Amino acid sequence: MITFAAPSGTGKTTLLEAVIAALVGRGHRLGALKHDAHKLKLDTPGKDSWRFRQAGAWRVLVASNTQMGIFSAVDGDTSLAGLVDRYLSDVDLVLTEGFRKARLPTLRVRRAAHRADDAWHEPANVVAEVTDAPRPGAALPQLPLNDPEAVADFIEQQWLSAHTPPESVTAILPLAQPAQGVRLSAARALLGERILAVTAPGVSAPPGVAAVTDIRPGLGPLGALLTGLAAADTPAVLFWGHRHRAAPPALLRGMLASAPRHADVVPLVNAGRREPLMALYSYRCLNAIKTALLSGEARMDGWWGQVRVHPVPEEAWRRWDPSGAVCG
Repeated sequence: MITFAAPSGTGKTTLLEAVIAALVGRGHRLGALKHDAHKLKLDTPGKDSWRFRQAGAWRVLVASNTQMGIFSAVDGDTSLAGLVDRYLSDVDLVLTEGFRKARLPTLRVRRAAHRADDAWHEPANVVAEVTDAPRPGAALPQLPLNDPEAVADFIEQQWLSAHTPPESVTAILPLAQPAQGVRLSAARALLGERILAVTAPGVSAPPGVAAVTDIRPGLGPLGALLTGLAAADTPAVLFWGHRHRAAPPALLRGMLASAPRHADVVPLVNAGRREPLMALYSYRCLNAIKTALLSGEARMDGWWGQVRVHPVPEEAWRRWDPSGAVCG
């Protein structure tokens, strides 16, 4: 989450609109959140949703196959993190306006012709200034106010790096039987000690490997994935199922290098089929898995329509694993 801050009339909303368009055009999924200090009115009197709210419904959801709207009562202020967790957990970045007390990384918008009034207080945690009059020798980066693409470049470099770095990944090894040493060795070669064994009752993890007991042992690989995503302290996991064998470090590095940060699932494609047991999964998959389980769906890929999938074509990954050992 980052915020744009400036006195009213500076043009920050226009800038924010253009920056959102620039980042969305680059393939990122953006959320926008604005704080409103006034009594907010969204619905249209006489519409069905308005009538339901007037009748006493606490929350009304209007949904179509292209968009949805939520009209809800609230009992008081809602924390920024609470709003994001509830409504914006499936985006890559949240851009906010008006949440200056949240102490988020802040882009301070300045326009030379506009002066702040006495009620304006400078925000904390400013990381860059977006201005039409850059100050020579300024300690903070100076970004051009009339160039939203340059502002988008800065945001992308700071918060939306292009690929998944190895330090943000934990290897998940489901252990319904003793570990295959080749999987463990290959994972260690790339990820060091960021390995988590999801064990079935009565099965021990190899020495020196962190372990967690499968919280849904009756679900097979999907239970192990759910457990691993919930237990890992990294934003992504590499799920490595039993039937996939040795993978050279070049293959694992290639998967990470080909995985856009906005992707939720990055599976290998083998013989025309996506391999859910050899794939990268983002923490954003957790909610999709939970809702799939509530509906009785236990397939590893039965919920992929709810997330963003970026398959690695066979011709790509076989350059990193010419023998095809991982899928052998």
